Amino acid sequence: MRYAVILAAGWGERLWPITSTRPKPLVPLPGGETLLTRLMRQLRGLVDGFLVVVRGDEFGDMVRRSVVSAGFSVYFAVQEEPRGTGDAARVGVEALPRGVDEVLVVNGDLLVSDELLRAVAETGSPSLVGVPSDEPWNYGVLLEHNGCLSSIREKPSDAPRGSLINTGVYLLPRNELEEALQGIRPSPRGELEITDAVTLLARRMCIRVVKGSGFWLDIGRPWDLFEAYKLLWRERFGDSSQAVVEGEVESTAVIHGPVYVAEGAVIRSHSVVEGPAWIEGEVGPFARIRPWSFLLRESRAATHTEVKASILMMRAKAPHLNYVGDSILGEDVNLGAGTITANLRFDHRSVKVNLKGKRIDTGRNKLGAIVGDRAQTGINVSLFPGVRIGAYSWINPGLVVDRDIADCVHLRNGYEVRDLRERLGCPQYVLRARDKVSKWLTGYKP
Repeated sequence: MRYAVILAAGWGERLWPITSTRPKPLVPLPGGETLLTRLMRQLRGLVDGFLVVVRGDEFGDMVRRSVVSAGFSVYFAVQEEPRGTGDAARVGVEALPRGVDEVLVVNGDLLVSDELLRAVAETGSPSLVGVPSDEPWNYGVLLEHNGCLSSIREKPSDAPRGSLINTGVYLLPRNELEEALQGIRPSPRGELEITDAVTLLARRMCIRVVKGSGFWLDIGRPWDLFEAYKLLWRERFGDSSQAVVEGEVESTAVIHGPVYVAEGAVIRSHSVVEGPAWIEGEVGPFARIRPWSFLLRESRAATHTEVKASILMMRAKAPHLNYVGDSILGEDVNLGAGTITANLRFDHRSVKVNLKGKRIDTGRNKLGAIVGDRAQTGINVSLFPGVRIGAYSWINPGLVVDRDIADCVHLRNGYEVRDLRERLGCPQYVLRARDKVSKWLTGYKP
């Protein structure tokens, strides 16, 4: 009997502020799924059951509710302390029901194609999946001999482009995996790594390296979501140039190219939508939606608002006189009239962001703002390229924001940050994470 052990106990620190209010496996996708529920749907028919490893806190409860409400019958195991993927896998494997002899271990925060998962399932145990990468030095590189895994090198600087990287998808015999997981020791960064257990197994048996087809994406940074949403568009609609209209398009609205208007969505009068675009919410009147924009359920881009290559999550609102370019608005975000997201530097160089206390080049010539759930801006606010606004935060009218703002703060009087956590309604789990996040942000003063 084969079970999937899905590792869903991670937070996703680099995805802040999208993960201020949800664990990384629950990042929303167009169509109403999350990374985790999509993965479980894909695995139906390939495994006989599921065990999901969750955190022992509010985020773990969120995962439980999400999986159950999506209709899955599943076992859960709790990783009480964040000790690494090896410890999470050990917790999961030890909690499996009797009779399970094959384990498909997979990270619950991956976006993968059906073909990739089928490839490893059809190869059988023991095996793992690798995909070629243009940036293998950012991942674990698979070294093989005669089709069998030799070792996994973590982030080798000398790896040539096109090297096979580890996808985090393993199909292994239960008893041998459990023994290997019990034998690993903390890595240099102090965590128990599942890759160490896999390497131990590779010394005892041939673990076949399967070259995955289709796509694989580890969504590690906020701007990776743009590529993820594009992959899902292409998966569903391919290269079609036709519109698919299931909702309402008023008579004076104009649609150009491949535009998906979902059931319940509305394109109001005198609005223009240019595809590819995915509309589940409300557009207009007098709005313009430019290519590669995604408006999820109950979101709204209304009067004299322009949205370009951006994501508006559930109930996010750009209601009047807004420009949202190459940006992500989290759930229930509300932009005041005249709020503008700048997405291009004066010197036209690629946009840099602060990521866990380091200045990172995104490689993107255009990148707007990343705004966490339930944040609000006042009228006439300007957000610089690459700025991130924390969940539940308020930005006072008329401000120009050129740096990241932590969760649960009120920005007012220029750059003075006032802590109004009770008034802002921030949940305790967001407040606990805020203290850690604030240390990453340049110039942040509580």
